[in-house]
Amino acid sequence: MNPNQSSREDLIRENAALRVDNAELRAKVIILEAEKADLITANVSLFEKFREYVHRHPKRVGVKSGKSYEIKPATPQDSSGTNPDESLEKKRKPGGQPGHKGHSRKTPEKVTKTETVDVNICPHCGNHDLSEIQETRTRIIEDVPIPQPVVTAYTIHRRYCKCCRKLVEEPILTALPQAKLGLTVMLVVVWLKIGMRTTEEAIPQILEQLCGIRISEGEVSHICSMIAKEFGEYYAQLENEVKEAHARYIDETSWRENGKNLWMWVFVTKGIVLYKIAKSRGHEVPLEVLGENPNGIDVHDRFRAYDKLERKTGNRPQQLCWFHILADSKELAELFEEDGQYIHNGLKEIFHAAKEFEHSGTQDDVENLCEKLGLVLDRDFSKLRCGKFAKTIFKERDKLFQFVTKPEVDGTNNRAERAVRPNVVYRKICGGTRSEEGTKRYAELASVFQTLKLKGLNFIDKGLEIIQTSCH
Repeated sequence: MNPNQSSREDLIRENAALRVDNAELRAKVIILEAEKADLITANVSLFEKFREYVHRHPKRVGVKSGKSYEIKPATPQDSSGTNPDESLEKKRKPGGQPGHKGHSRKTPEKVTKTETVDVNICPHCGNHDLSEIQETRTRIIEDVPIPQPVVTAYTIHRRYCKCCRKLVEEPILTALPQAKLGLTVMLVVVWLKIGMRTTEEAIPQILEQLCGIRISEGEVSHICSMIAKEFGEYYAQLENEVKEAHARYIDETSWRENGKNLWMWVFVTKGIVLYKIAKSRGHEVPLEVLGENPNGIDVHDRFRAYDKLERKTGNRPQQLCWFHILADSKELAELFEEDGQYIHNGLKEIFHAAKEFEHSGTQDDVENLCEKLGLVLDRDFSKLRCGKFAKTIFKERDKLFQFVTKPEVDGTNNRAERAVRPNVVYRKICGGTRSEEGTKRYAELASVFQTLKLKGLNFIDKGLEIIQTSCH
């Protein structure tokens, strides 16, 4: 074979092999380019999530008593010790300001006791030679006497009833049957336990120190059970009134029963607060309370359980809480700047415009507000999360302006939020309840207490009236 021809064939084979290698490399480059594009997309997504995480978790510098704490930077000061950002005016001092009208305790209208205080010896130098009375002044002091328990021995007359064929007697309305403590003391115990969120260990000490009445910690629980039983009819009445109300405000929060997680539901209407504690955070709990055909409008915070409740109860009108919506849009404004700020500012303006109608708007006003809402939300946004939020809110526009035309409906769920707060404090102080019976008892007692408080009634006086009325 010709050496030149052999060399030429080797070059041809080598060129063919290089072409194959080149094709494989090009294929790998295409694959790597696709992977690079995927990584860039994933990086953008992770960066947005990281920004959101940083926003929700500010820089911490340590942990104290199990809680993270943050050191805020000191306010910059110049060499004279003055904050350069402050105006030239003198720094405002705490307390009442010059020129402001002062506030003082009002003088009681009724004086129950009078005393004369004379002076015969100078309190400064001890001189006994004092003049006649030169002037007098009056000083009013309010105080409370340390009460002593009133122990009453009832002589109960019993007579024979020919119809019932047994001895009968008049019931004592100031105490429950078989009880050795009066109703007033029992209601004070419930008031301390539920209303003031006092622990069962502290209540006996308070009663002994202030009233001279000794009870044990176990009696506190027993007294609460007895009073809850007496409030049973009144609690059932509250349930019926919540169901028939023109508007109700609903919210839920976590609860603890002997270390287990439960959920406390609250239903607030005009003059009524009702609590239910259950294992579920789903729609089954409010459905059980309201039934399948309740009246009125539900005001809530867009929690998904309310959507199913709406469908289960006949697709009734709903009002979403604007405070929750604006809180979500504010977070978007902090995270996504241009798109988020546009949504947040637009929603704020629409809500303020809706409030100006003061519940006396018309259906045309509602339609105009919906049109403005469309101008803000019905568009394309560069940020996926902003677009998703805008689409969700605009889709539920029929649930945003019920309060514009209905005086009994508020634009926020603030009533329910306020009704939840005392029980959150109780849960943190006392750790919740310890048994199923205790959980049910707490819900009933808290409902009665908060309802009477909402109506501006004294719990002890009105509670005594409720129990005595139910005894007849």
